[in-house]
Amino acid sequence: MWRLEAMHRGFCVQFLVAGATLARELPEGTRPLPASQVSSLHPALRSVVEGQPEYAAWTPSDLCLFYFEAVDARGQRVHDDNPSKAPMLAFWTVPVADSQSRSGRDLALEVATNSGRLERSGNLAGLEIKRERSSIAPVPPDEEGVQSGLDRYRFRIRGTQFIWDGRPAADSARVDAPLVREWKQVGRRRDWVTGKLTLAPGWSRAMIGSLKVEGKDDLAKMLKASPIRFVGPAYYGGAGSFEFAR
Repeated sequence: MWRLEAMHRGFCVQFLVAGATLARELPEGTRPLPASQVSSLHPALRSVVEGQPEYAAWTPSDLCLFYFEAVDARGQRVHDDNPSKAPMLAFWTVPVADSQSRSGRDLALEVATNSGRLERSGNLAGLEIKRERSSIAPVPPDEEGVQSGLDRYRFRIRGTQFIWDGRPAADSARVDAPLVREWKQVGRRRDWVTGKLTLAPGWSRAMIGSLKVEGKDDLAKMLKASPIRFVGPAYYGGAGSFEFAR
């Protein structure tokens, strides 16, 4: 189990993927669940599906990023005094059905970090986790030198780059219940690995801004084809844990 200390910010990008495109990503014996069969469908995606029924057969997908003050990976503490270089964990998941769970469960297509030390620790334990680029910085000033006051999040996964420019909303809301995400993954040794992320954030805020997707690989094509790419809300504060086992 990894201990996650003082979350700086965590948020997800919610989108829809055509089942035929997604099928190429899935291990044998699994099939993507359509949005029409997902009871926990995000409200933003549900409104799209209800308003445009042709997307009911598409599969909901999450790409979630979480930045922490420090991560203790089984005795190896990873931290950085610069918040823009804080240790990060990212998960790209989709709901699937298989012979063991016909009602569906989440499958992690990618688990990533910006830390080489966390990558090595996870890989040694059998987790398939990759090191990817991530950065947080103010949006550069315009041609006249005027600052926008917005933050820029960059994250690369495979050949796809996400760029989100924006800011949190002024109003915040207390978070009373923990956030729990569970999934399975084809691990480092080609066996099944189960994962569980548990967080106890203090509050959340809506995210105001825009998301840009760059790249030509399958993930970029999926995102560009989606009728919606909803970002947020952002969660702040609190600690948590990341458990995985074969």
